[in-house]
Amino acid sequence: MISSDEIVAITQNVMGTMFELCPMTDESHTELLEGAEAFTGCVQISGQWKGAVVLQGTPELAKIIAANFFELTADEVTEADIRDSVAELTNMVGGNIKGQVPAPSYLSIPSVTTGSDFSFHLAGASVVSEVVVTCEGQLMRIRLCEADQGQA
Repeated sequence: MISSDEIVAITQNVMGTMFELCPMTDESHTELLEGAEAFTGCVQISGQWKGAVVLQGTPELAKIIAANFFELTADEVTEADIRDSVAELTNMVGGNIKGQVPAPSYLSIPSVTTGSDFSFHLAGASVVSEVVVTCEGQLMRIRLCEADQGQA
């Protein structure tokens, strides 16, 4: 299985290369985003291994990601820019994780949700690894979920 250190390394590589950001592990924020405004990006992996990669972070981080990705100022960033850049980040992190699970495996199109007071649940899956990183003073959680035995 993929270790937390590997998930952090993948996230750092993707965010450094694609978004010119440097996330660092932050183990002090286990309560991250419970009920707060946030973004959630998710890709599912199917095939020999079944599961999902879920990224959740602050709206401020989403704006920073979008501004860096599209080379805009924070004031120029639109909701569409945020959704597109979070989808790309989720796709890239998920794709790199997919490369570490048993083949053949396939990656879904990323889903992105933004807002507050919502709950995100993957039916038939359990969290097998979770890391929290801080980037530009903002928090993001990356969860690797595996489908429970017997789930399609």
